[in-house]
Amino acid sequence: MSTDNKEDYVRDIYLQHREELCRYIVNKCGVKSSEAEDIVHSAFARFVGMESPLSVENPRAFLYTTSYNIAIDLKRHNQVQNRYTQSVVDNDAEIIEAVGPEREVEGKQRLGIISRALWGMPQKRRQLLMMSRFDGLSYAEIARQVGLSETVVRKHISNALADCHKALQAQS
Repeated sequence: MSTDNKEDYVRDIYLQHREELCRYIVNKCGVKSSEAEDIVHSAFARFVGMESPLSVENPRAFLYTTSYNIAIDLKRHNQVQNRYTQSVVDNDAEIIEAVGPEREVEGKQRLGIISRALWGMPQKRRQLLMMSRFDGLSYAEIARQVGLSETVVRKHISNALADCHKALQAQS
């Protein structure tokens, strides 16, 4: 059979069975009609992709079986995905619960300690630390902006972090 005849044969089968297959998949598998369209399209793609679709004795039965199998695989995949999503949501809920009132109070206390440490350090040191940590600038970018060497910027920021760490350690 020529390629044109093969394409005509497949197109005729598609036009003849597409709607019927979509209704079947919607009713049998409980999927939305748009999903059924995708499933049936995939089944036809498998049919066309076969080495010899013309050798299939009952293309309608082949397409019904293939469509059903694709739908079942899709439902299984969705169930696994839903279970995973639910486990992530459950895990996040546990984390949120772990951040209870005690942790919130502790966080506010630590923030107060850091704030006091920042305001207690020399202005240049505080400015460079904030440019690094809050503005996300690299040491080289900070050095260019403030007219200092990168080594001096690195030393100021290191000292600022050490000051913050000492303040936290003193309160523990």
